[in-house]
Amino acid sequence: MPSRRQLLQSALSLAALPAWARAAASDSALKLATGPDWAPWTAATPPLVLPDLSGREQKLANWRGNVVIVSFWATWCNPCRDEIPLMSAMARRHREEGLRLVAVNVGEALGKITTFLAKWPVAGAVLHDRNSTVSKKWDAVGLPANYLVDRGGSIRHWHLGALDWKAENVSSVVTRMLRA
Repeated sequence: MPSRRQLLQSALSLAALPAWARAAASDSALKLATGPDWAPWTAATPPLVLPDLSGREQKLANWRGNVVIVSFWATWCNPCRDEIPLMSAMARRHREEGLRLVAVNVGEALGKITTFLAKWPVAGAVLHDRNSTVSKKWDAVGLPANYLVDRGGSIRHWHLGALDWKAENVSSVVTRMLRA
């Protein structure tokens, strides 16, 4: 359960989001990683190099050739708790087609992460962004922040905030990317 401080931080951080991010967080559909709604930082996929929970360095390039859900999350984030089982189920269901899940924990201690994973296991890689350096490069201004990366390593879709991974408008985007 999140502390009062964490709830206040979440509320304040949502209010402090840029207009494009507030609009994105209120929508229930994946957005294209192009055009006026796209985060203003870059058109190129930022680097993602982080340790997994065993301390081994992992790179986004390790999953090249697959469609990858990159999800930035935290244990105190209620929508993250709701999404992880749904994303994991989707990753298991489409594994043979090349779907992978990379769950990036933002700013928490390993003990909290492993306790969380005992209740909500991830069907994919769990990486540790202890100092939030990678999430900042990806402009993950709130949690959860999810990105769909194509087989060539480019971000094609994104979403900030809670997303229903069982919804047709979400699963159809994933299916189209897997068939491309």
